[in-house]
Amino acid sequence: MNFMVLRIKTASQEFNSAANEEYVYGEIKRQKSFPVYVELGFEENYNPSPQDDPNTEYRIFRNCNVYVGENEEKLDQGIFIQKMSAAVIIYC
Repeated sequence: MNFMVLRIKTASQEFNSAANEEYVYGEIKRQKSFPVYVELGFEENYNPSPQDDPNTEYRIFRNCNVYVGENEEKLDQGIFIQKMSAAVIIYC
């Protein structure tokens, strides 16, 4: 069971094509935005949160591997500043 839940912003094409045990690219926002590569686990039904934007679509995947890059070039080269396992909410 995952206890960490990360919100990852994706392009609509990435969001729409996301599937169990596939991958997506997106970005995670901390003090600044970082590009991420996410190996998706299994999708579950998303339960809306009161802070969700009604104009935004959301999906949740459990048991994901998230790779964070300093920038897109380093992410593409497989150089990561952080790797973690988490549940991931993708949105667009």
